[in-house]
Amino acid sequence: MAKPEAFLLVLLATSYYFLYVIGETSFKVISCSHYQKKFVQRKQICSIRVSPLCASNNVTYPNSCVYCFANVALNLTLQIQYSGKCLKSTS
Repeated sequence: MAKPEAFLLVLLATSYYFLYVIGETSFKVISCSHYQKKFVQRKQICSIRVSPLCASNNVTYPNSCVYCFANVALNLTLQIQYSGKCLKSTS
């Protein structure tokens, strides 16, 4: 009886992992409206969680929080190009 339960547990964990990976890499738009109020209040505190994002200014931001505060500071002119570190330009 323990083998089917262990198999099910491994199956669930694997499924969760792949759903997490797909969720982390499939977005292009992040709403920064939540961060606008905090920016005005100077409460710019972000977690240390690392999930790099490459923005339209070719800057890698460590996570969506840091990206949003930068985006608010730049009058919401940034867009996410892709999830991950920006590739260095060869020009």
